[in-house]
Amino acid sequence: MSPRLATFLVFSVNGAMIGTWVAHIPWLQDHLGISKATLGVCLLCMAAGALVSMPLTGHLIDRHPSATVTRSTTLVFCLMPALPLLATSPYMLGAILFVFGASNGAMDVAMNAHGVSIQKELDRPIMSSLHGGWSVGGFAAAGLVAVAAAAGLDPRVESLFVGVALLLLSLWITRRLGAANAHSSAGHGLALPTRPVILIGALCFLVMLTEGAIGDWSGIYLRQNAGASTAGAAMAFTGFSLGMAIARLGGDVVNARIGAGRLLRAGTALVAIALGGVLLIGEMVPAVIGFALCGLGIANAVPLLFSAAGRIHPPGPSLAAAFTLGYTGFVVGPPVIGLLSDQIGLSRTLALLVLAPVTVAVLGRRAIGKSKGTSRAATEAALGEIAA
Repeated sequence: MSPRLATFLVFSVNGAMIGTWVAHIPWLQDHLGISKATLGVCLLCMAAGALVSMPLTGHLIDRHPSATVTRSTTLVFCLMPALPLLATSPYMLGAILFVFGASNGAMDVAMNAHGVSIQKELDRPIMSSLHGGWSVGGFAAAGLVAVAAAAGLDPRVESLFVGVALLLLSLWITRRLGAANAHSSAGHGLALPTRPVILIGALCFLVMLTEGAIGDWSGIYLRQNAGASTAGAAMAFTGFSLGMAIARLGGDVVNARIGAGRLLRAGTALVAIALGGVLLIGEMVPAVIGFALCGLGIANAVPLLFSAAGRIHPPGPSLAAAFTLGYTGFVVGPPVIGLLSDQIGLSRTLALLVLAPVTVAVLGRRAIGKSKGTSRAATEAALGEIAA
């Protein structure tokens, strides 16, 4: 097994863990008998844990091989899937989710840092396909939850089986992550991010704010503003997810051909145009198509920005800082959309959201440059792998 494939599978493991957890949230809410507001506060505890662990993990990566940190954080996270389902009160759930989120945040930073190091070693883009592995893992795990629920299996038992299976898989694959690493020859300690890292982090914030807002509010827009049925409203996120999966699995080839800067600018411009079209037309079928185009355009933005952050010395802390800023956008985006929607309406709020991808499209060239960063041989190698 190549280090690239092993890293791809680590991303898939993380996606499967998150997919398992998310698919069980409705059951957990009913089981505890808590309101949506209370559940939202508990989920913020998960986000808080991640925001604490991300910069600390970047510090570790600057001192230790990224493969070692990735292995450790992966094995720890695989112990977590059943824990939230064992909560007996909202307070207990919040405490567990803080640890769950911290474990996930640490693994997120570590596996992305190692992905960047593998990409440097191979001298061709691979980050989009790695994030595609995350999408595949999440999709498969969520589907498994649905099958288990139909069979009447207790969610706690199902989560335990998934955790054990992923732990055994991780014990095998994390030994094959290779020697590539993202740590520097001398540790740098905790420090404020540099201006280039802040710029990349700010763009990550805008991208993940947009991604989180569309993911959470697209279905509600179809239901309340476009007159779609409940089933029709579900098609919004389906289209968005499909667009993201397609773009990520093919993004490395496009990156190798046209360069990261052009891909970032073209993708975020597509998001702005598609979202604007959805709001102007206001009909269900065009909206589903528009949200799919949004997914297509935004899918590769985060992998491209993370790759750019990983090229800034020292790579571990730089990537962790960009990841933390981006994740903050993902956390605050949906609640802010909700608050503004109560004041000015959902359509107008989503119209303001168009400014985020426009800003990324304008500043993307400055953040990651215009260089393709790959040779013709690397391009042909990437194309050959896809064809195989």
